[in-house]
Amino acid sequence: MKKILLFLVLVLMMSSCSKSQDMNWTSLVYEYSSGPLPPPYHHEYSIAINNDGSANMSYRLGYDANRPPLNYSFKIDDEAKMTLNEKLKDSRLLEGKIQAVPENQHPVGGSLSRVKVYIVDPDPNLDKPPVLFEAPYFPLKEYAKGLGDLYGYINSLIPPDVKADIEKQKAEFEQNEKK
Repeated sequence: MKKILLFLVLVLMMSSCSKSQDMNWTSLVYEYSSGPLPPPYHHEYSIAINNDGSANMSYRLGYDANRPPLNYSFKIDDEAKMTLNEKLKDSRLLEGKIQAVPENQHPVGGSLSRVKVYIVDPDPNLDKPPVLFEAPYFPLKEYAKGLGDLYGYINSLIPPDVKADIEKQKAEFEQNEKK
């Protein structure tokens, strides 16, 4: 009997440890803006990734809100998701302690990047709002490398055919806007 109880305790401990190491985020959204550039060169995009590996990218050229964005859907595999979880952990975002550089020390101009991670309680009987972890545009230096690695990895998940189409659309847009 003692052996059975000991076995059950060990199994419960191992399952709780594995769950605590698993990233239980529901979705994340990475946002990028090229910053204040002339209209032909300005672009911004967001990449939304769900925990099931489905992803969407919305890419906007120029500043015209009436111009429809370029939309793409793709899927990331389990290995990519595991690496994404590692990068997310290394960024320390889910610790909820990332602080921003004071406003008077923000750089002038340049591109902007940030990520938002949502965690929804899976129990529908608990009427709780999602928990949001959001990186600031200008994090303190101690967090910048981890977030930069996370951003770079998210960008690397964009499929090559999507990148090629964006580059083609971007070149056409720049050419048309210069006329």
